[in-house]
Amino acid sequence: MTDTTESVDRGRHGPAASGEPTAAEGSVSTSASGVRRVGPFLLRRMSLPGAVLGLFAMCASALPSLVPRAWFIEMALAGLAGAIVYGLGALAGWAYRSLELPNLPARVRRTAWRGLAVLGPVALLVAGWAGRRWQVEQRELLGMDTLVPWVWVLAPLLGVVVAAVFLGIGRGIRWIGQRLARLLGRLLPRRVSLVLAVLVTAWATWFVTSGLLVGSALSAGDALFEGRNDDTKPGVVDPESEYRSGGPRSAVTWESLGREGRQFIWQGRTAEQIAEVTGDLDAVEPVRIFVGLDSAPTPQERAALVVSELRRMGGLDRGAIAVAGGTGSGWIDPKAASALEFVAHGDVATVSMQYSYLPSWLSFLVDRERAQSNAAELITAIRVELDSLPPEEQPELYVYGESLGVFSTGSAFTSVEDMSTTTDGALMIGPPSFEPTWTRVQENREPGSPLWAPVYQDGALARAAATEQGIRDPGLIWQTENRIIYLTHSSDPIVAWTADRAEWLDPRGDDVHPQVRALPLVGGLQATVDQFAANSTPPGHGHVYDEIVVPAWAEILAPPALPAAEVQAIKEAVADVDDPS
Repeated sequence: MTDTTESVDRGRHGPAASGEPTAAEGSVSTSASGVRRVGPFLLRRMSLPGAVLGLFAMCASALPSLVPRAWFIEMALAGLAGAIVYGLGALAGWAYRSLELPNLPARVRRTAWRGLAVLGPVALLVAGWAGRRWQVEQRELLGMDTLVPWVWVLAPLLGVVVAAVFLGIGRGIRWIGQRLARLLGRLLPRRVSLVLAVLVTAWATWFVTSGLLVGSALSAGDALFEGRNDDTKPGVVDPESEYRSGGPRSAVTWESLGREGRQFIWQGRTAEQIAEVTGDLDAVEPVRIFVGLDSAPTPQERAALVVSELRRMGGLDRGAIAVAGGTGSGWIDPKAASALEFVAHGDVATVSMQYSYLPSWLSFLVDRERAQSNAAELITAIRVELDSLPPEEQPELYVYGESLGVFSTGSAFTSVEDMSTTTDGALMIGPPSFEPTWTRVQENREPGSPLWAPVYQDGALARAAATEQGIRDPGLIWQTENRIIYLTHSSDPIVAWTADRAEWLDPRGDDVHPQVRALPLVGGLQATVDQFAANSTPPGHGHVYDEIVVPAWAEILAPPALPAAEVQAIKEAVADVDDPS
């Protein structure tokens, strides 16, 4: 057998002359009889620059990110990073060849491919070994168990399979484009046919993926989660309280509240429970109102129904009304809601309404407009109702939310100044990086303050804190009673998702592993997959804020400050609040 390169180098337009990859790179070989033999589909015309850069990306993916990840997540991450970076490297190689610049000799390329075939697997195994060790160190740093399976070592290497799948899909799309270009080339000039083939192939790919595959998946998901919305979580029963939706004084039915709404209503604290924890024998029964998607057809009607429920159940007679921004399916952090009721000694009506059947990550993709308009409709309706009352009879108005609930609630305001002017305070737990008011706080932070804990106007109006000490920082003085607090951790991937990674790590938080790097593209992919493990950490890290919701509410609702012993008693009671799965 002879090498194709040796036969075509004599011709002016052969692969070696044009700079195209050769048979030594796994594309085509020629037998002694002159019959061309085609190699494996994925190895044809492989790009050497793409392969080198893709290998680097797959090794770099083993670096730690903000939260630990499972081995199969690392496998998918390595494969996706390798495929994307390979494509970029191949594109750069194509651009270089198009300029007809000097190319590496065929013999050098063959040697490089052989070296890559040997060193590549070794590099991926070394990266996996180092990555597993970093995962152990990171779990120890966050106070988690340090059991990381040894299969983690193989994860980057196994990512080659994932990369091959993506590469196969990409090559299939390219093959379709080439065939189309040939067909059009019979009727049109070559350049015109190439441009049309690229445009048609790109449009067809987009239509199939976003229009058919994604659209069908979202429709199926919507139907699935709509059915799930009819379920009731284990142990959740109708409390049949006259101070809660679905009860004897309510205009909405228990069944219409949805899965998350029923849990929210069931978990409301009673006056007796509040008195037992706080020692206040005059504690009153808090009001909880929830209106589900099945309760009324439009956001405006659901908001009007919430106001009607407030009138029916005495919510307007409470000292405060709190609007809780829910996540996609209507979930409301049970610990934050209970903490509010304990701190207020029951003198509060907490209200919310559902805007989607989908979980948060899907709601972010397809329901962001509904998330934004939902809280705005509700807050506006309540504000109009409160303005109709005499000033001395108006309850205070607070807003709060967690994760996508912060996005929903925060979108009702143009800035923290607007929020402080139109409400009596706000608690924003783990704000997503795209929430507008939080983004403005970060952009206008005091020089030198971290992106994950920005100091905004000396902490006089709004504060970002990760600990109780941060909330009550003696170096910061409140200049308003309408206090806004953002709870953020430096290891929270939801808060850090779209933030500039270099800025986020300068300075680096105490719970961020020293090997976390701000790498282009790979760092962004790590930040994306981190979203799925954000709630897997112990309290005080990641997206888990259970430890400081009580001090935060105490700082927002008081002065006067609650006694330290009472705050501790409430923290212990809130820690026991369950979240049925």
